[in-house]
Amino acid sequence: MALGVLNNIASVYAQNNLTQTQNALNTTLQQLSSGSRINSGADDAAGLSLANGLEASSTALTQSAENATEGVDFLQVADGALSQITSLLNRAVTLATEASNGTLNSSQVGAANSEYQKILTETDTINNNTEYNGINTFATNAAYTVASPTDPITIGTGAATDDIKVTYADGSSQLIGNSTTTTGGVTDLQAGATLGDLAKAINAGSGTAVASVQNDQLVLTGGAKISAGTVSALTDAVTVAGGSTTVGVGSSSDTFTTTTGNLSVSYNGVTTAVAAAAAQSMSTLLTAINAAGTTSGATSPVASLSGNTIVMRSGSSIAGALAETAATPNSGTNASVAIFTSDGTISKSYNNLASDMVDSNTSALSLAGTILTDTTSAQNALTAINAAITTVAADRGTIGANINTLTAVENVMNTQSTDTLSAENDVTATDYGTATSNMSKYQILMQTGIAALSQAQQSQQLITKLLQ
Repeated sequence: MALGVLNNIASVYAQNNLTQTQNALNTTLQQLSSGSRINSGADDAAGLSLANGLEASSTALTQSAENATEGVDFLQVADGALSQITSLLNRAVTLATEASNGTLNSSQVGAANSEYQKILTETDTINNNTEYNGINTFATNAAYTVASPTDPITIGTGAATDDIKVTYADGSSQLIGNSTTTTGGVTDLQAGATLGDLAKAINAGSGTAVASVQNDQLVLTGGAKISAGTVSALTDAVTVAGGSTTVGVGSSSDTFTTTTGNLSVSYNGVTTAVAAAAAQSMSTLLTAINAAGTTSGATSPVASLSGNTIVMRSGSSIAGALAETAATPNSGTNASVAIFTSDGTISKSYNNLASDMVDSNTSALSLAGTILTDTTSAQNALTAINAAITTVAADRGTIGANINTLTAVENVMNTQSTDTLSAENDVTATDYGTATSNMSKYQILMQTGIAALSQAQQSQQLITKLLQ
């Protein structure tokens, strides 16, 4: 081997190996100190990509579990409110049973009815005011309720100048009126229009399906609402087939108009017209119907109210037509609560729509307008109250099923999150057994590398001996 001083090859080798050992030792120390095997893309590019994806999935799954927990909390608030309504209805059963007994005097019956009416008011208060994080747990704006969705309807009294105003979530609005042409920015309903036609007119103004007919109700969603126009009432033409023993109305809290000769009561074959009256309450309408029954020969009331239905007693019937003016709709917007999971789908939703919501107001429970002022009314009210208790129990069952579903979703999300986190740990976590072994190895190699570099430096000095 030739001797030279231009390049110390042994020293270069030693320096290169020492640099590589130093880098490896630094990487090992970083893994030991951070607990992570992958601290940069240079450590393991594929592993880093996999780990980042697993971390994102785990984070989403964890939040999904939290979403489900919040959904359970929301439903538990609703369930608690329904529990209070059940307690109120149980008291109402006692009052109605008591008032059904003929031994009470008028003062006692009046006291029972007064307490009963307060129970109905409190039931509506619970329905309208129960919230979770500012969101109504029950429906707040079944915009209009009619006797039948196929009944003809008109805006207000039917005048061409009457209209309602619909406001959409984006702030735009439209007016809907009664005439047969569309003029001046007003969308008009033709004669004979039904609740479905009104829904179509509302949807035409927004371009999306924000209005629908659920059972006998017009319901607005997506932030749409009915606000003040020229009028805000809807008139439903209720037709009563000849010989009918019941008359269903949209809500007994609405007002009713009868026209001379249009509505009549028959008792034992004698028919008498119901007196004409405009904008009368349900109690006033019942009085007028019973007055016609008395004229026909009945010695006791022929009609009573059971929920939202006028019931004719045996031997009597009713026929004709009346106009029902729906109460002003709630101007709030319907909330829709949906639980969102990590894969972007709705695992369980709780939507405040008439067809699938839990609605606890007295109209939905067919209690609006019921009274305990006489034995017959009290017995009819008792039937309606028992039906309402059954409805509330079923509603609580629905909520309970949703709670169980969301709890199951939460458990699944937590399990998936744990498994995903475990997979990420397998990819990224430092193997301390291997890392400490490598650290010892590289520390020894550092020492031997420095010793070798020292020896390489000294070997060059031997050449000077030849020059002496």
